[in-house]
Amino acid sequence: MDIQSILYQLLDVVVTLINLFGIGIVFWGFVVAAIGFIRVKLHHHRVVYFLKEASKIRAVLGTYILFGLEFMIAGDIIHTFIKPSQEDLIVLVTIVGIRTVISYFLGREVDQARQDQIIKTG
Repeated sequence: MDIQSILYQLLDVVVTLINLFGIGIVFWGFVVAAIGFIRVKLHHHRVVYFLKEASKIRAVLGTYILFGLEFMIAGDIIHTFIKPSQEDLIVLVTIVGIRTVISYFLGREVDQARQDQIIKTG
């Protein structure tokens, strides 16, 4: 086994860990948001309060999703450098494109939710 194949195997493991970390961040964000949602629903029955808190929860969840997606994009980029075939490059461009669009719109939504929160509290 030569050094290049060992390096490729090591990088393949690193890519898997990066992707799992990104998935873990998204999952953790879901758990945090779900607990927040349940807590608000159980303790507050006023619709106005619920809507205000739901906006905060969405911003938190969106932040976790964005952060997790960044790790997954990094993993995809490293994976393509390890095994650079034309098919892998097309898949990478497609995945990064989709994730970038999702990140863009989620980022806008998170920013808007934060601005709304600043306006409401300020």
